[in-house]
Amino acid sequence: MIEPAAYEEPFFYGSVESRISPKGQVAMPKRFRDVLGADQAARRFVLLRGEADCLYLYTHHQFGVVRQRVKAIAVRDGAPEFFRQFMEAVVSIDLDSQGRFVLPQSLRQDAGLLGGDALFVGMDDRIELWAPDRRSRARKTQDGFEERRKASGREIFGL
Repeated sequence: MIEPAAYEEPFFYGSVESRISPKGQVAMPKRFRDVLGADQAARRFVLLRGEADCLYLYTHHQFGVVRQRVKAIAVRDGAPEFFRQFMEAVVSIDLDSQGRFVLPQSLRQDAGLLGGDALFVGMDDRIELWAPDRRSRARKTQDGFEERRKASGREIFGL
């Protein structure tokens, strides 16, 4: 059962492509900016390498949850270097008045975002940035989606 408060937390969904300028500047789609409202704190994000061939964008609040999980793993495993390397790869970004920000060159290379378009994918508590060709390949390697969706349909949709 999902707690009522879970519905009050902002979440991201859907996907939108956005152009990357030659200097690495990209605009966050309005549909994702609108989820957060207009205050200045909502224009600040944390950008880091994702587990797949993409980048993750978190609000500072949402990143705090992730940071605590990583820290707990590092403490549990007695591995401060794990936490150190995780934190040193994190980049803070601020959206300008048009919702644009610059993707650091090293992260662009890691995610294959070397020009053209970036695909923004809403993933509940984060936004993923994909090179469209990499996202297309990732979709194709995940066979069985339709079967899983059909098998779980009654549970998912409450039928």
